[in-house]
Amino acid sequence: MDAIQLPLSIRNDIIRKGLPAVHEVRVLDIVPGPVVLRPELPNDSGFLYALFRCHNLPVLSAMPVDEATRETLMRMQFDSQTRSYRAQYPDARFDIVERDSVAVGRLIVHADDQAGCIVDIGLLPDRQGAGLGTALLSAVLADLAGRCPVVRCQVLWNNERSLRMCRRAGFADAGEAPPFVQLEWHPPR
Repeated sequence: MDAIQLPLSIRNDIIRKGLPAVHEVRVLDIVPGPVVLRPELPNDSGFLYALFRCHNLPVLSAMPVDEATRETLMRMQFDSQTRSYRAQYPDARFDIVERDSVAVGRLIVHADDQAGCIVDIGLLPDRQGAGLGTALLSAVLADLAGRCPVVRCQVLWNNERSLRMCRRAGFADAGEAPPFVQLEWHPPR
């Protein structure tokens, strides 16, 4: 993956705000076209909430509550997930996926010498189904293959599209931790 240094103003913003010291922007030349992975910044919170909301609204819409309560519950779940990811994976890369300078998703990857973990891949609904998620997953696996003996992820049991994508990439079932299916991928030898 090619790396581009962040402009000084953005690097200083990251340092000043106490965010993880990830100072590179990566450009992935993938099919269906190049994307940029850049570190999440505080001003991305609106986009990240909208991304979270579009994926979780169908579940909360089934609840017999008014819109204000539904929105409060959504915000609480988003805040909880955000804190949880940051606490469980403090050294992970938290990236915004951009195409043509427009945010279209997020990618969170944690890696150490024991294992890689794909914490989250999320794309806006209008960017799904065209191969972008598969291309991102393939690029991540290619990057981790030389550094990690195993890559893990967990997918909600009813997220058939993501389960199919992971299995096509070579992930195998490694157990269940309801409501998730645990998956593992081992680099080719």
